[in-house]
Amino acid sequence: MITSIQYTNFKALENFTLHLKDFNVLTGPNNNGKSTILDGIRVLQGAYRYASRNNPRFIMSPYGGQSYGYEIPKESIPIILENIQTNFNTDDPSIIKYKFSGGQFLSIFFHVDHPIYLFFDTPRKYPLKASEFRDEFPVNISIIPTLGPFEIDEELLNQDYVKRWYGSRRSPRMFRSYWFYNPDGFSEFKNLVVSTWKGMSITAPERKGTFSKELMMFCEEDRMPREISWAGFGFQIWLQLLTHIVNSKNCDLLVVDEPEIYLHPDLQHKILDILKYTKSRIVIATHSVEIINAVEPSEVLLIDKKNKTAKRISDLDGLQSVSNILGSGQNIHLTRLARGKKILFVEGNDLKLLSRLAKICKLDDLFSGGEITVIPIDGFSKHDKVIHTNWAFTQIIGEKIKIAVLLDRDYHSQEEVDSILEKLGKESELAHILKRKEIENYYLIPTGISKALENRLLDKISNGVITTMPKFDITAILFELSDNYKMDILAQLQAHQLKLHSKSGKDTSTIISKAAREFEINWKKLDFRLTVISGKSMLTLLNDHFQNNYNAAITLTQIANNISAKDLDSDIVEFLKKLDNFRQN
Repeated sequence: MITSIQYTNFKALENFTLHLKDFNVLTGPNNNGKSTILDGIRVLQGAYRYASRNNPRFIMSPYGGQSYGYEIPKESIPIILENIQTNFNTDDPSIIKYKFSGGQFLSIFFHVDHPIYLFFDTPRKYPLKASEFRDEFPVNISIIPTLGPFEIDEELLNQDYVKRWYGSRRSPRMFRSYWFYNPDGFSEFKNLVVSTWKGMSITAPERKGTFSKELMMFCEEDRMPREISWAGFGFQIWLQLLTHIVNSKNCDLLVVDEPEIYLHPDLQHKILDILKYTKSRIVIATHSVEIINAVEPSEVLLIDKKNKTAKRISDLDGLQSVSNILGSGQNIHLTRLARGKKILFVEGNDLKLLSRLAKICKLDDLFSGGEITVIPIDGFSKHDKVIHTNWAFTQIIGEKIKIAVLLDRDYHSQEEVDSILEKLGKESELAHILKRKEIENYYLIPTGISKALENRLLDKISNGVITTMPKFDITAILFELSDNYKMDILAQLQAHQLKLHSKSGKDTSTIISKAAREFEINWKKLDFRLTVISGKSMLTLLNDHFQNNYNAAITLTQIANNISAKDLDSDIVEFLKKLDNFRQN
């Protein structure tokens, strides 16, 4: 899997790096590098197609040193190669470097005085055959270019020409030719057309006459046939998008260039839903505020060629800034709210952590569809903000909204929790206070932590950093590290008990000693410790321990990848299921 792409002296990008996640929406003003980024991916697609069929050879590099690699024919590269250097800098080569999740690199060099070279680097054994190269660098890229209306007349094109250029901007000119040469996937494509565009169907291409080179292809609307070039432009684009998606179902990286062209906002949302269900890593380049507003903020990257990296957006305020840059007057917050008419209040930045937990529970659509607008509040004490929300937003959007609330437990007593839930229940459809201190505590699962650390250590073994798997006992480590917080937690619990009984007339020392006795009994249980300790602090302390002892660290994502719904506290699972029901009703 490609994790980043670095561009040096390549067209609009002098020194720029793009870091990739599973879903990436690239946006920004015109002439700021989006097309150059996609050209860099097209370059890899063409170069890899050649390299995967040929054995590498030993090359004396004109840039210094010698290495195994490939001399890539210019005709294998599906972009125009004139003026490829940034600001006509022909003294230095143009370089695109692709980093993979296993620590491998592919690098492609361009220079006006030399051939195009592809070199590779890997922490494992260097591949010396085409099959070994494919095994070490498993790359399957599919690119959906900027699409336009069909040619009115299309002659059957050369099959090799169609194979090379179908992922380019020339593809609308060869739509009929593509399906003429690839009939095996047509049935799946036709079914997708029927299921996504009511009343429409499609027939396979056919020659206009027995000996004619001209191809014809018919769509049927309510059983009325017409040649596809007679259909509306939106439907023509839709046919091409679905064709590329069907053709790309086994790819690792799917690139989509400006899918919004000619598409109604409803269809833009629909194509996003289809893309979300593919198993590929997705890169979309777009100017559409509709698309940007329909995805998670962290999936959006602002491209500016003057910067050294793409800026990944972190929140709705960042999305609003992107919308403003694109010249839209749309209010992102209100647009999302008006669309779904549902709000979830959470503390701080809990949405990202909740989203991961939802995916573990197979509730992938919970936060991806835009039905729920998530609004952070500053903390438990700000829960009273919820009370007046319905009135305020009703005045703004003219319709009643539904409210859900999720608060951290911190160290509040059960009596405090019950009182607040009763108050919130009068103003909200769903109110919940976590049974654990904060959302990070639900990631403190010993088996998940152990497996995540083991995987990090296995990577080190495969890369030759260490030779054997060190022994460790996560349960013992958690017991040992959590003792650092024992007295602070006891003090917090005692303070809340004193606050609760401040007007009861009970003796202070009695309250404190009772709380201490109960605490000492409970502290012997690891589950109690992982419930009341600060999840954030514990994860930081764990990584400090792992770094000092094993020179490794783990992330919440890595823990999440190693746990299932049955590992989670039933408290959070039940809340997420109720929230999904809230979303759908």
